Amino acid sequence: MNEKETMNVQMEKFFFTWILDHSSQFFNVEPEYFKNDEIRFIYKVVRDEYIISKNIPTPQQIVAMIKLHDPEEKINNNVIKVLLKNDNSVHDQEWMDRHFRAWKLSNEVRNKIYIAIDEIRNLKEIDYDNVLSVVSKIKTTFSSLSIIEDNDEDLGDDFDDPESHKQEAYKNKIPSGWDPVDAILHGGWDKGTFNVYMGETNVGKCCKSTTYIKIKNKKTNEIKEITYVDFYKLLKSNVSFTQ
Repeated sequence: MNEKETMNVQMEKFFFTWILDHSSQFFNVEPEYFKNDEIRFIYKVVRDEYIISKNIPTPQQIVAMIKLHDPEEKINNNVIKVLLKNDNSVHDQEWMDRHFRAWKLSNEVRNKIYIAIDEIRNLKEIDYDNVLSVVSKIKTTFSSLSIIEDNDEDLGDDFDDPESHKQEAYKNKIPSGWDPVDAILHGGWDKGTFNVYMGETNVGKCCKSTTYIKIKNKKTNEIKEITYVDFYKLLKSNVSFTQ
């Protein structure tokens, strides 16, 4: 490992520890952002656990989880211990924050470019509808870059008293039941919103129709578990409820 690779691994250790201290970043940082194989593996295990339980595992639990997911023991125990003992206090917090943001944003931009390249490869110049579809997808892909900074941090600032209105967005999320969807939505659906599945024919939209969701009747406060199909029927019947 050359000097540059060694420095990158060391920085990834600090980024890993930073995410443990700022858990909302689990929804923004994908495992592939980590170039070191061992750190990426450990991060994925911890991240998957956090997305499900919303709790940061203790160092002892992380060690046990790694052993469970690594039966061949490819990850050395010393690597795990060194990573978990990493101390970010050796850096100024503002310096660390800026470097973490730069690292996260650079990975996000790189991923967007890869997605755009894949879309361009599917471009059929003589098919006008296909061109419009590809251009629209690319625009949507890159438009999200303008809102990724701090989209998991404090929201709802008021002009008169900003401090009194701050909230952590991930606490206002409802898991969709699909880990990939939850990752894309930074924790799941936003509470108090109505969400619609859209997609081309035969892409799997109906797979969700048998999934149960919880709704609350505004008048009786009764909470029910119903399928998406029954939920749609309730919408048509004008029943008053909130998710």
